[in-house]
Amino acid sequence: MESPYILISTISPENGKKIDAVNKHSKYIAKVLAPTDLSETLFDYAEYFFEAAHKITEFILYSEHPDIGKLDTYFFSIAFLYRHCMELGLKAIGFQIIQDRDGRKKFIKDTRHNLSVILSVIEGMNYSTRPEEEMEWLRKYFADLSQKDRESDSFRYPFHIVWESEDWECEGRFVIKKIFDEQTNIDLVKFANKFEAAYEIIRKWYRRENENAVEWKEVDPVFIETGGYYYAQSVVGYKYRREDFYPYTKAYLETANYLKWFMKNETDSGNYEYNERLFLPMCYLYRNCVELSLKTIWFEEIGEDFQTKCKVMLDNKHSIAGMWKKIKPYVLEYSRGTDEPEFIEVIEDYCMQVHTIDGDANKFRYPMSNSLQVYFSHNKRFDFMETGDFFEALNNILDGIDSEFNYINEAKAEMEAEYYSEMMSNIDYY
Repeated sequence: MESPYILISTISPENGKKIDAVNKHSKYIAKVLAPTDLSETLFDYAEYFFEAAHKITEFILYSEHPDIGKLDTYFFSIAFLYRHCMELGLKAIGFQIIQDRDGRKKFIKDTRHNLSVILSVIEGMNYSTRPEEEMEWLRKYFADLSQKDRESDSFRYPFHIVWESEDWECEGRFVIKKIFDEQTNIDLVKFANKFEAAYEIIRKWYRRENENAVEWKEVDPVFIETGGYYYAQSVVGYKYRREDFYPYTKAYLETANYLKWFMKNETDSGNYEYNERLFLPMCYLYRNCVELSLKTIWFEEIGEDFQTKCKVMLDNKHSIAGMWKKIKPYVLEYSRGTDEPEFIEVIEDYCMQVHTIDGDANKFRYPMSNSLQVYFSHNKRFDFMETGDFFEALNNILDGIDSEFNYINEAKAEMEAEYYSEMMSNIDYY
Protein backbone atom coordinates (compact mmCIF):
# COMPACT_ATOMS: atom_id res chain seq x y z
CA MET A 1 0.00 0.00 0.00
CA GLU A 2 1.35 3.41 -0.96
CA SER A 3 1.84 6.01 1.76
CA PRO A 4 -0.57 8.95 1.47
CA TYR A 5 2.20 11.19 2.80
CA ILE A 6 4.39 10.28 -0.14
CA LEU A 7 1.68 10.59 -2.78
CA ILE A 8 0.37 14.00 -1.76
CA SER A 9 1.46 16.57 0.79
CA THR A 10 -0.15 19.95 1.34
CA ILE A 11 1.19 20.66 4.82
CA SER A 12 2.63 24.17 5.19
CA PRO A 13 4.00 26.19 8.15
CA GLU A 14 1.53 27.74 10.58
CA ASN A 15 2.14 30.64 12.92
CA GLY A 16 2.71 29.51 16.50
CA LYS A 17 3.42 25.85 15.76
CA LYS A 18 6.03 24.14 17.96
CA ILE A 19 8.29 21.31 16.87
CA ASP A 20 7.92 19.50 20.20
CA ALA A 21 4.23 20.18 20.83
CA VAL A 22 2.58 17.31 22.69
CA ASN A 23 -1.13 16.72 23.08
CA LYS A 24 -1.56 14.77 26.31
CA HIS A 25 -4.46 12.88 24.73
CA SER A 26 -2.49 11.92 21.62
CA LYS A 27 -1.82 8.26 20.91
CA TYR A 28 1.17 9.16 18.74
CA ILE A 29 3.63 9.56 21.60
CA ALA A 30 7.31 8.70 21.17
CA LYS A 31 9.59 8.73 24.20
CA VAL A 32 13.30 9.48 24.02
CA LEU A 33 14.95 8.17 27.16
CA ALA A 34 17.96 9.75 28.86
CA PRO A 35 20.94 7.37 28.61
CA THR A 36 21.94 5.42 31.71
CA ASP A 37 24.63 3.38 29.93
CA LEU A 38 26.11 4.91 26.77
CA SER A 39 27.14 1.55 25.34
CA GLU A 40 23.60 0.24 25.63
CA THR A 41 22.12 3.45 24.25
CA LEU A 42 24.49 3.45 21.26
CA PHE A 43 23.37 -0.09 20.48
CA ASP A 44 19.70 0.89 20.88
CA TYR A 45 20.26 3.68 18.36
CA ALA A 46 21.97 1.20 16.04
CA GLU A 47 18.89 -1.00 16.20
CA TYR A 48 16.62 1.96 15.45
CA PHE A 49 18.56 3.00 12.37
CA PHE A 50 18.85 -0.58 11.16
CA GLU A 51 15.10 -1.06 11.45
CA ALA A 52 14.42 2.20 9.61
CA ALA A 53 16.72 1.16 6.75
CA HIS A 54 15.19 -2.30 6.60
CA LYS A 55 11.59 -1.03 6.55
CA ILE A 56 12.25 1.49 3.78
CA THR A 57 14.16 -1.07 1.70
CA GLU A 58 11.29 -3.53 2.05
CA PHE A 59 8.87 -0.80 0.99
CA ILE A 60 10.58 -0.04 -2.31
CA LEU A 61 11.78 -3.54 -3.23
CA TYR A 62 8.71 -5.56 -2.40
CA SER A 63 5.91 -3.20 -3.42
CA GLU A 64 3.42 -4.62 -5.92
CA HIS A 65 4.40 -2.05 -8.56
CA PRO A 66 8.04 -0.97 -7.99
CA ASP A 67 8.69 2.72 -8.59
CA ILE A 68 11.92 3.26 -10.52
CA GLY A 69 12.08 6.87 -9.31
CA LYS A 70 12.09 5.72 -5.70
CA LEU A 71 14.79 3.12 -6.41
CA ASP A 72 17.03 5.81 -7.89
CA THR A 73 16.56 8.33 -5.07
CA TYR A 74 15.76 6.43 -1.87
CA PHE A 75 19.13 4.74 -2.34
CA PHE A 76 20.84 7.73 -0.68
CA SER A 77 18.87 7.75 2.56
CA ILE A 78 18.83 3.95 2.74
CA ALA A 79 22.61 3.86 2.35
CA PHE A 80 23.05 6.43 5.12
CA LEU A 81 20.69 4.64 7.52
CA TYR A 82 22.37 1.26 7.05
CA ARG A 83 25.85 2.73 7.23
CA HIS A 84 25.02 4.71 10.35
CA CYS A 85 23.62 1.70 12.20
CA MET A 86 26.96 -0.06 11.75
CA GLU A 87 28.89 2.95 13.03
CA LEU A 88 26.67 3.08 16.11
CA GLY A 89 26.99 -0.66 16.64
CA LEU A 90 30.79 -0.60 16.44
CA LYS A 91 30.96 2.35 18.82
CA ALA A 92 28.68 0.48 21.22
CA ILE A 93 31.21 -2.37 21.19
CA GLY A 94 34.03 0.12 21.73
CA PHE A 95 32.22 1.56 24.75
CA GLN A 96 31.77 -1.96 26.13
CA ILE A 97 35.55 -2.23 26.26
CA ILE A 98 36.40 1.35 27.23
CA GLN A 99 34.75 2.34 30.48
CA ASP A 100 36.53 5.56 31.47
CA ARG A 101 35.35 8.93 30.15
CA ASP A 102 38.73 10.14 28.82
CA GLY A 103 39.31 6.85 27.03
CA ARG A 104 35.92 7.04 25.36
CA LYS A 105 36.51 10.63 24.25
CA LYS A 106 39.85 9.63 22.74
CA PHE A 107 38.22 6.67 20.99
CA ILE A 108 35.59 8.95 19.41
CA LYS A 109 38.20 11.52 18.40
CA ASP A 110 40.63 8.99 16.92
CA THR A 111 38.08 7.02 14.92
CA ARG A 112 35.46 9.65 13.94
CA HIS A 113 33.11 8.07 11.38
CA ASN A 114 35.49 5.75 9.53
CA LEU A 115 34.14 2.20 9.88
CA SER A 116 37.41 0.61 8.84
CA VAL A 117 39.37 2.60 11.42
CA ILE A 118 36.82 1.98 14.19
CA LEU A 119 37.02 -1.75 13.54
CA SER A 120 40.83 -1.66 13.49
CA VAL A 121 41.03 0.22 16.80
CA ILE A 122 38.64 -2.20 18.50
CA GLU A 123 40.60 -5.20 17.20
CA GLY A 124 43.81 -3.53 18.39
CA MET A 125 42.47 -3.81 21.93
CA ASN A 126 42.61 -7.60 21.47
CA TYR A 127 38.88 -7.71 21.83
CA SER A 128 36.86 -9.92 19.52
CA THR A 129 34.44 -12.71 20.27
CA ARG A 130 33.73 -13.44 16.62
CA PRO A 131 35.25 -16.16 14.41
CA GLU A 132 38.22 -15.02 12.36
CA GLU A 133 36.49 -15.67 9.02
CA GLU A 134 33.69 -13.28 9.98
CA MET A 135 36.19 -10.61 11.01
CA GLU A 136 38.20 -11.03 7.82
CA TRP A 137 35.05 -10.53 5.73
CA LEU A 138 34.16 -7.44 7.80
CA ARG A 139 37.68 -5.98 7.36
CA LYS A 140 37.54 -6.36 3.58
CA TYR A 141 34.01 -4.97 3.35
CA PHE A 142 34.72 -1.91 5.49
CA ALA A 143 37.99 -1.25 3.67
CA ASP A 144 36.10 -1.14 0.37
CA LEU A 145 33.21 0.88 1.82
CA SER A 146 35.56 3.47 3.32
CA GLN A 147 37.01 4.25 -0.10
CA LYS A 148 33.60 5.65 -1.06
CA ASP A 149 32.38 6.95 2.30
CA ARG A 150 35.08 7.63 4.86
CA GLU A 151 33.31 10.37 6.83
CA SER A 152 29.64 9.33 6.65
CA ASP A 153 28.68 12.16 4.28
CA SER A 154 28.80 10.61 0.82
CA PHE A 155 25.12 9.66 0.98
CA ARG A 156 23.96 12.85 2.70
CA TYR A 157 25.30 15.37 0.16
CA PRO A 158 25.78 15.24 -3.62
CA PHE A 159 29.39 16.46 -3.54
CA HIS A 160 32.30 17.47 -1.36
CA ILE A 161 33.71 20.99 -1.38
CA VAL A 162 37.50 20.91 -1.09
CA TRP A 163 40.26 23.49 -1.21
CA GLU A 164 42.64 23.02 -4.12
CA SER A 165 45.97 24.77 -3.62
CA GLU A 166 47.70 26.43 -6.53
CA ASP A 167 51.44 27.00 -7.06
CA TRP A 168 51.63 29.40 -4.14
CA GLU A 169 50.35 27.97 -0.87
CA CYS A 170 48.45 31.15 -0.07
CA GLU A 171 46.49 30.87 -3.30
CA GLY A 172 43.91 28.36 -4.33
CA ARG A 173 40.24 27.82 -4.96
CA PHE A 174 37.29 25.75 -3.90
CA VAL A 175 36.38 22.88 -6.20
CA ILE A 176 33.63 20.28 -6.20
CA LYS A 177 34.42 16.60 -5.92
CA LYS A 178 31.50 14.49 -7.07
CA ILE A 179 30.48 11.41 -5.08
CA PHE A 180 29.45 9.49 -8.19
CA ASP A 181 31.41 10.71 -11.21
CA GLU A 182 29.75 8.34 -13.66
CA GLN A 183 26.37 6.70 -14.11
CA THR A 184 26.22 3.58 -11.94
CA ASN A 185 23.50 0.91 -11.98
CA ILE A 186 23.69 -0.43 -8.42
CA ASP A 187 22.27 -3.82 -7.52
CA LEU A 188 20.17 -2.64 -4.57
CA VAL A 189 19.38 -6.17 -3.35
CA LYS A 190 23.06 -7.05 -2.99
CA PHE A 191 23.80 -3.57 -1.63
CA ALA A 192 21.26 -3.98 1.19
CA ASN A 193 22.12 -7.63 1.83
CA LYS A 194 25.77 -6.74 2.45
CA PHE A 195 24.81 -4.08 4.96
CA GLU A 196 22.56 -6.59 6.72
CA ALA A 197 25.28 -9.23 6.67
CA ALA A 198 27.77 -6.83 8.24
CA TYR A 199 25.26 -5.73 10.86
CA GLU A 200 24.44 -9.35 11.74
CA ILE A 201 28.10 -9.81 12.74
CA ILE A 202 28.13 -6.55 14.72
CA ARG A 203 24.88 -7.40 16.50
CA LYS A 204 26.09 -10.85 17.54
CA TRP A 205 29.43 -9.35 18.57
CA TYR A 206 27.81 -6.74 20.81
CA ARG A 207 25.42 -9.27 22.35
CA ARG A 208 28.27 -11.78 22.80
CA GLU A 209 26.30 -14.52 21.13
CA ASN A 210 27.95 -17.85 20.46
CA GLU A 211 26.17 -18.67 17.20
CA ASN A 212 28.06 -17.95 13.99
CA ALA A 213 26.76 -15.31 11.58
CA VAL A 214 25.61 -16.76 8.27
CA GLU A 215 24.53 -13.95 5.94
CA TRP A 216 28.09 -12.86 5.07
CA LYS A 217 28.75 -16.24 3.41
CA GLU A 218 26.27 -15.41 0.64
CA VAL A 219 27.79 -12.09 -0.45
CA ASP A 220 31.17 -10.76 -1.51
CA PRO A 221 32.94 -8.16 0.70
CA VAL A 222 32.61 -5.53 -2.04
CA PHE A 223 30.67 -2.39 -1.20
CA ILE A 224 28.94 -1.72 -4.54
CA GLU A 225 28.09 -4.24 -7.24
CA THR A 226 26.35 -3.25 -10.45
CA GLY A 227 23.66 -5.00 -12.43
CA GLY A 228 20.86 -7.10 -11.01
CA TYR A 229 17.13 -7.23 -11.71
CA TYR A 230 15.85 -4.10 -13.49
CA TYR A 231 13.24 -3.34 -10.82
CA ALA A 232 15.84 -3.70 -8.07
CA GLN A 233 18.48 -1.32 -9.42
CA SER A 234 19.39 2.14 -8.17
CA VAL A 235 20.77 4.25 -11.00
CA VAL A 236 22.88 7.11 -9.65
CA GLY A 237 25.34 9.59 -11.14
CA TYR A 238 23.26 10.68 -14.12
CA LYS A 239 25.47 12.77 -16.38
CA TYR A 240 22.96 15.60 -16.48
CA ARG A 241 22.59 15.95 -12.70
CA ARG A 242 25.63 14.59 -10.90
CA GLU A 243 25.87 17.66 -8.69
CA ASP A 244 22.13 18.12 -8.25
CA PHE A 245 20.66 18.23 -4.75
CA TYR A 246 17.22 17.10 -5.92
CA PRO A 247 17.68 13.29 -5.64
CA TYR A 248 18.92 13.78 -2.08
CA THR A 249 16.17 16.13 -0.89
CA LYS A 250 13.55 13.87 -2.46
CA ALA A 251 15.06 10.80 -0.82
CA TYR A 252 15.34 12.26 2.66
CA LEU A 253 11.92 13.92 2.67
CA GLU A 254 9.97 11.01 1.24
CA THR A 255 11.64 8.33 3.36
CA ALA A 256 10.99 10.44 6.47
CA ASN A 257 7.37 10.79 5.36
CA TYR A 258 7.20 7.02 4.90
CA LEU A 259 8.46 6.34 8.43
CA LYS A 260 5.91 8.79 9.82
CA TRP A 261 3.13 7.13 7.86
CA PHE A 262 4.34 3.65 8.90
CA MET A 263 4.34 4.59 12.60
CA LYS A 264 0.90 6.14 12.30
CA ASN A 265 -0.51 3.12 10.50
CA GLU A 266 0.93 0.72 13.09
CA THR A 267 -0.28 2.88 16.00
CA ASP A 268 -3.77 3.14 14.52
CA SER A 269 -3.75 -0.67 14.36
CA GLY A 270 -2.90 -0.88 18.07
CA ASN A 271 0.82 -1.59 17.65
CA TYR A 272 2.91 1.00 19.52
CA GLU A 273 6.31 -0.73 19.33
CA TYR A 274 7.62 1.39 16.46
CA ASN A 275 6.91 4.80 18.04
CA GLU A 276 10.25 4.92 19.84
CA ARG A 277 12.18 2.77 17.40
CA LEU A 278 11.61 4.83 14.26
CA PHE A 279 11.17 8.31 15.73
CA LEU A 280 14.83 9.34 15.84
CA PRO A 281 15.66 8.09 12.32
CA MET A 282 12.56 9.89 11.03
CA CYS A 283 13.67 13.14 12.67
CA TYR A 284 17.21 12.84 11.32
CA LEU A 285 15.96 12.27 7.76
CA TYR A 286 13.71 15.32 8.00
CA ARG A 287 16.43 17.44 9.58
CA ASN A 288 18.97 16.58 6.89
CA CYS A 289 16.39 17.46 4.25
CA VAL A 290 15.96 20.93 5.78
CA GLU A 291 19.72 21.46 5.56
CA LEU A 292 19.80 20.15 1.99
CA SER A 293 16.85 22.35 0.98
CA LEU A 294 18.51 25.50 2.29
CA LYS A 295 21.77 24.57 0.57
CA THR A 296 19.88 23.85 -2.67
CA ILE A 297 18.46 27.37 -2.70
CA TRP A 298 21.82 28.92 -1.86
CA PHE A 299 23.93 26.89 -4.25
CA GLU A 300 21.63 26.49 -7.23
CA GLU A 301 19.43 29.59 -7.28
CA ILE A 302 21.28 32.50 -5.65
CA GLY A 303 23.39 34.63 -8.00
CA GLU A 304 26.54 34.73 -5.92
CA ASP A 305 30.08 33.98 -7.04
CA PHE A 306 30.85 30.25 -7.01
CA GLN A 307 33.77 30.65 -4.58
CA THR A 308 31.57 32.68 -2.22
CA LYS A 309 28.88 30.00 -2.35
CA CYS A 310 31.37 27.29 -1.45
CA LYS A 311 32.91 29.28 1.42
CA VAL A 312 29.50 30.08 2.91
CA MET A 313 28.47 26.43 2.81
CA LEU A 314 31.70 25.31 4.47
CA ASP A 315 31.58 28.06 7.07
CA ASN A 316 28.02 27.20 8.05
CA LYS A 317 28.50 23.44 7.80
CA HIS A 318 25.29 21.99 9.35
CA SER A 319 23.89 25.29 10.64
CA ILE A 320 20.22 25.75 9.75
CA ALA A 321 20.26 29.27 11.25
CA GLY A 322 23.39 30.22 9.31
CA MET A 323 22.09 29.06 5.93
CA TRP A 324 18.68 30.66 6.47
CA LYS A 325 20.39 33.95 7.37
CA LYS A 326 22.20 33.87 4.03
CA ILE A 327 19.16 33.24 1.85
CA LYS A 328 16.63 35.35 3.79
CA PRO A 329 17.60 38.68 2.11
CA TYR A 330 16.99 37.14 -1.31
CA VAL A 331 13.67 35.67 -0.21
CA LEU A 332 12.60 39.09 1.10
CA GLU A 333 13.70 40.78 -2.13
CA TYR A 334 11.60 38.44 -4.26
CA SER A 335 8.60 38.84 -1.96
CA ARG A 336 8.40 42.66 -2.08
CA GLY A 337 4.97 43.94 -2.99
CA THR A 338 3.24 40.77 -1.79
CA ASP A 339 1.79 39.64 1.52
CA GLU A 340 4.58 37.10 1.91
CA PRO A 341 7.01 39.02 4.19
CA GLU A 342 4.87 38.24 7.25
CA PHE A 343 4.83 34.57 6.28
CA ILE A 344 8.61 34.64 5.91
CA GLU A 345 8.81 35.34 9.64
CA VAL A 346 6.87 32.12 10.22
CA ILE A 347 9.37 30.22 8.05
CA GLU A 348 12.22 31.78 10.00
CA ASP A 349 10.62 30.67 13.26
CA TYR A 350 10.46 27.11 11.95
CA CYS A 351 14.13 27.24 10.92
CA MET A 352 15.18 28.64 14.29
CA GLN A 353 13.26 25.95 16.15
CA VAL A 354 15.00 23.21 14.17
CA HIS A 355 18.36 24.88 14.77
CA THR A 356 17.68 25.25 18.49
CA ILE A 357 16.74 21.64 19.00
CA ASP A 358 19.55 20.28 16.80
CA GLY A 359 22.20 22.82 15.85
CA ASP A 360 24.94 20.40 14.78
CA ALA A 361 22.94 17.66 13.01
CA ASN A 362 23.86 15.13 15.71
CA LYS A 363 21.03 15.12 18.25
CA PHE A 364 18.83 12.69 16.33
CA ARG A 365 21.62 10.30 15.30
CA TYR A 366 23.85 10.02 18.40
CA PRO A 367 22.99 9.87 22.10
CA MET A 368 25.92 12.10 22.99
CA SER A 369 28.36 14.68 21.60
CA ASN A 370 32.05 14.03 20.94
CA SER A 371 32.74 15.37 24.43
CA LEU A 372 30.26 12.78 25.80
CA GLN A 373 27.65 15.38 26.74
CA VAL A 374 24.33 13.54 26.42
CA TYR A 375 21.78 15.22 24.16
CA PHE A 376 18.73 14.12 26.14
CA SER A 377 19.65 14.50 29.80
CA HIS A 378 16.04 13.89 30.80
CA ASN A 379 13.37 11.64 29.36
CA LYS A 380 11.38 13.56 26.75
CA ARG A 381 8.03 12.90 25.12
CA PHE A 382 7.27 13.86 21.53
CA ASP A 383 4.15 13.56 19.43
CA PHE A 384 5.69 12.00 16.34
CA MET A 385 2.86 13.26 14.12
CA GLU A 386 3.23 16.84 15.38
CA THR A 387 7.01 16.76 15.04
CA GLY A 388 6.89 15.01 11.69
CA ASP A 389 4.29 17.41 10.30
CA PHE A 390 6.38 20.36 11.54
CA PHE A 391 9.46 19.12 9.67
CA GLU A 392 7.46 18.21 6.58
CA ALA A 393 5.79 21.63 6.44
CA LEU A 394 9.16 23.39 6.60
CA ASN A 395 10.61 21.20 3.88
CA ASN A 396 7.56 21.77 1.70
CA ILE A 397 7.82 25.56 1.90
CA LEU A 398 11.58 25.52 1.28
CA ASP A 399 10.97 23.41 -1.80
CA GLY A 400 8.36 25.98 -2.86
CA ILE A 401 10.87 28.81 -2.43
CA ASP A 402 13.41 26.90 -4.48
CA SER A 403 10.85 26.31 -7.24
CA GLU A 404 9.88 29.99 -7.28
CA PHE A 405 13.52 31.09 -7.49
CA ASN A 406 14.11 28.60 -10.27
CA TYR A 407 11.13 29.92 -12.23
CA ILE A 408 12.27 33.52 -11.83
CA ASN A 409 15.86 32.69 -12.81
CA GLU A 410 14.74 30.75 -15.88
CA ALA A 411 12.47 33.63 -16.93
CA LYS A 412 15.35 36.09 -16.54
CA ALA A 413 17.67 33.84 -18.52
CA GLU A 414 15.10 33.54 -21.30
CA MET A 415 14.62 37.31 -21.44
CA GLU A 416 18.39 37.87 -21.53
CA ALA A 417 18.77 35.31 -24.32
CA GLU A 418 16.05 37.00 -26.36
CA TYR A 419 17.62 40.42 -25.79
CA TYR A 420 21.06 39.11 -26.81
CA SER A 421 19.61 37.45 -29.90
CA GLU A 422 17.88 40.69 -30.89
CA MET A 423 21.07 42.70 -30.37
CA MET A 424 23.09 40.28 -32.47
CA SER A 425 20.53 40.35 -35.27
CA ASN A 426 20.71 44.17 -35.32
CA ILE A 427 24.48 44.00 -35.51
CA ASP A 428 24.28 41.56 -38.43
CA TYR A 429 21.76 43.84 -40.14
CA TYR A 430 24.10 46.84 -40.06
